[in-house]
Amino acid sequence: MIPKTWFIVFFWISVHTLFAQKQLDPDHVKEDLNIFERILKKGHPSLYDYVSEDSLQFVFEDTKEHLKDSITDIDLFKDMLGITDRIKDGHLFLFPPNTLKSDQYYFPLILKIINTEFYTDTDDFDIPVGSKIIAINNQNITKILEDFKKYPATDGFNLTKKYRDIELKFGLYYIYEYGITRKFEIEYLEPNGAHHTKTVDAESFVKVKLRNTKRQSYFANYHNRENGFDFFDQYIGSKAPFVYYKDDIQLAVLVVNSFGREIQKFKSDLTSIFKEINKKKIKHLVIDIRQNEGGFRPNAIHLFSFITDKPFKQITSEYVTSITIPEKKYVSRRFLDEKPFLTYKFKNHPIYDGWKIDFDDLETIMVPSENRFKGKVYVTTSGTTFSSAAAFALNAKNDPDITVIGEEMGGGYYSHNGEFPVYYELPNSKISFMLFMEKIDNYVIDKTVPKGSGTPPDKYVGITLEDLIEGKDRILDYICRLVRGY
Repeated sequence: MIPKTWFIVFFWISVHTLFAQKQLDPDHVKEDLNIFERILKKGHPSLYDYVSEDSLQFVFEDTKEHLKDSITDIDLFKDMLGITDRIKDGHLFLFPPNTLKSDQYYFPLILKIINTEFYTDTDDFDIPVGSKIIAINNQNITKILEDFKKYPATDGFNLTKKYRDIELKFGLYYIYEYGITRKFEIEYLEPNGAHHTKTVDAESFVKVKLRNTKRQSYFANYHNRENGFDFFDQYIGSKAPFVYYKDDIQLAVLVVNSFGREIQKFKSDLTSIFKEINKKKIKHLVIDIRQNEGGFRPNAIHLFSFITDKPFKQITSEYVTSITIPEKKYVSRRFLDEKPFLTYKFKNHPIYDGWKIDFDDLETIMVPSENRFKGKVYVTTSGTTFSSAAAFALNAKNDPDITVIGEEMGGGYYSHNGEFPVYYELPNSKISFMLFMEKIDNYVIDKTVPKGSGTPPDKYVGITLEDLIEGKDRILDYICRLVRGY
């Protein structure tokens, strides 16, 4: 869960060219890796959930043993990603060194991943929307996808969050993996099957970012709006909750793109929105959290209290492996006071390998709002749905009267890390990372979901190639058809 003082929307990362890669001495690299290893072993609360202690130790030792006489900071960054990818913690964020910049030479196409295949999500460069990418600079696109999977952090074995991150940050990951490239030879198939090869120039980050607003998969056409910045700013980029209506079927769509809004303001916004919804005597409500990467847990709780008629639980326990911040000399930022939020909170709850607070039924029960909605509720999700947004969706999944529709979410189903974030910077490479020191076990009803999954929807509905080409919001269209009875 993400406190407001350090909430970061990983929409576009603006640290950017490989012109100034820093050469590192192998001894300095080993020192940084040793510090990184010590911090993880002392402070990471779920280090061995998906990798054994022996296997992780081998990865660390193997990485150190195979260091070259001269290694760059970006090479070390990628080696460290190879470690964090095995840990499989969506809240363990590793940031590139400050020497890494990429302002001027981005891959220019805007892409969408559908069933592990890449398709164009705009019609730029006279390449039609929905054209399938086969290769880039003679590199097969399947190989590129595999090379990129280590960059996005995700909980467990979940891939939907990785795919959503990769399609959004493709140009950035291309630079990380392959270096600066000024021209791209694109081999592709048009939707009609015609095979083409076209060479396009790299573009600046700013140009690519602006064209990202025109993604067909943002479904401006479905809303009878022009696809561009104005639509993006209102429907995708807005961090304040907003509602629109389909009056012919008495349906409201509440879009909540973030739980990072100031808590009292968010609660006030919701109160006004639900008063309006109830005044209009709406019978069906969609809560759209497909673009929501998380925020403050209280905001998720407030929202859920408006759509349930019964008390509800969120978590069963909280665990830490340390009640003090490890390796404090390398801490670059922290946002919470160690003593009240870590030491005093957990010190009276020791177990054999750390400290754990177990919650009984009374301690974790939340209550419905007096202004709650009393009609039928649907929650729409995607791989982007993460952290407190995934926790909200899990509450919805636990409620038999609410239907969750969409993709498997990025947030872990059974547990996730959060609550106490600490930023570190390694002394030699200046690579930084963010560690969350608490592990939260979620309250779940369906215990048949495999370990390592993101929270699954009740009904899977994903985008198809036809939807992309037509600009059709299949999930919302599916719900509208349910409401209409066909």
